[in-house]
Amino acid sequence: MTDIGNILWSIISQYGVLGVFLVSLLGNAIPYSTIPYLIFIILYSGTIQDPITNLLITLAGGLGAAVGKVIVYYFGVGIRKLIPNNMKKNMEVFIRISRQSVFLAVFLFAALPLPDDILYVPLGAMRYDLPKFFIALLAGKIVITGTAVYFGYTVSWLIGNGGKAPWYIIVPALIIISLLLTYIVAKIDWARAVKITEEKGLWDGIKFVVEQTVKALMDLILWPIRKIRAQ
Repeated sequence: MTDIGNILWSIISQYGVLGVFLVSLLGNAIPYSTIPYLIFIILYSGTIQDPITNLLITLAGGLGAAVGKVIVYYFGVGIRKLIPNNMKKNMEVFIRISRQSVFLAVFLFAALPLPDDILYVPLGAMRYDLPKFFIALLAGKIVITGTAVYFGYTVSWLIGNGGKAPWYIIVPALIIISLLLTYIVAKIDWARAVKITEEKGLWDGIKFVVEQTVKALMDLILWPIRKIRAQ
């Protein structure tokens, strides 16, 4: 692990659920940062076999991440003075016209592994309604944290035949699978997925994401064959 990785892991290891809250907050509070805090939540939840504790991890991680993004929101508020007045008016008109879409976008950007600061900083600059922002944000962050916790718990159980495998097998396996999932998620055109969802509905958006996921997985599987043929 890197130095920052060691620090985050030591916080979670030492403080448990509170550590998950702190790591989630730190991983989300720095605008445009790329701290992979969810990987540490996956690894930690893989060592926990108690469903109640995993539920607390989900809630603590979601809340910490949401609080961190509120800090990013206020960063947007802080740079509002740097934005020209005509641009402010255009942005405020956009908010009034698309209130429902903005709430949905905040939730989707929070619930999916998207670069959400590109949305949240402008919303802070536009002074988008903070309670609505926080509700959508918290719901989305609980979804993505819960997914990470469930993934870590399930993979750990499957690999360990009920959690009996030693940590030096479970942890590397979780890291490898997490990296593979990160690659697949990064290959999905999330901007287009959001646009399809808004224009055609949730089912079409889900269908597009599934198709993109299958394509990314097939590309990953066929990559060694293509490399051999190219030689």
